Amino acid sequence: MKALTLSFLLFTYTISAQFISGKIIDAASDEPLPYVNIGIVNKNIGTVSDRNGDFFLEVPTDLGKDTLRFSMVGFSKKDFILKDYLAQQKSENTLRLEEKITALEGVTLVRKKSDKYKRKVLGNKSRSKTIVGGFTSNDLGNEIGIITRIRKSPTYLQEFNMFIAKNTYGSVLFRLNFYSLKGGIPHENILEEMIVIETDIESGLVSFDLRPYDIVMENDFLVVIEWIEDLGIGDLFFSAGFLGSSLYARATSQGEWTKMGVSTVGMNVEVLY
Repeated sequence: MKALTLSFLLFTYTISAQFISGKIIDAASDEPLPYVNIGIVNKNIGTVSDRNGDFFLEVPTDLGKDTLRFSMVGFSKKDFILKDYLAQQKSENTLRLEEKITALEGVTLVRKKSDKYKRKVLGNKSRSKTIVGGFTSNDLGNEIGIITRIRKSPTYLQEFNMFIAKNTYGSVLFRLNFYSLKGGIPHENILEEMIVIETDIESGLVSFDLRPYDIVMENDFLVVIEWIEDLGIGDLFFSAGFLGSSLYARATSQGEWTKMGVSTVGMNVEVLY
């Protein structure tokens, strides 16, 4: 049976442009920072730094007054007016990000007995190989994910699952992100450290243990996977469907989130509450 591919498309525009490039490093250690999100805020023009912290981005010349943002989980973001950054780049193309210091309030989470908690799978369980979908573009920083409704607060995240229908790349990398919601739409990444999933599975279930990260949710959230490494030509499709948790996507780093109609993808989170 021939597979039905759901097309999750986001559109961008191109006009006369110029290029920015550089290296991003840790301000404390001078070590390169891989997979930093770089982009013009809400314009769907962005990219991700490579494993060596290097990046290259084409930007339209008419967006000089817009904000160029560099951000990474665990580090303080840096914003520039694009025209100011372009002028600065002529003399300096190394950017330093400072580690974010998080003040913890000393909250102790106590679990008495496991049978006091309910275990639930939140999200979509589709394992279809005939209805499939993929990332909305090949641009680095492209994200797709689902709104996840919790049953009770607090909710403890245990495991993330996604269903790959077809992968011809071999080993692939995804970044896993969790966003809070504001007004029912994705708002801010709530993670304090980066989570990267690597798999070489050609077709089937990919599971990732979230327990070491101690992620506790008080409200509904968005769970997404992000495309962070250019692998060239190949096929990567996820099990998909028409009913289930709402699918959101954004074309690239710092872009604008879009709700993708009635289509969705096979991913879910196992939780305790």
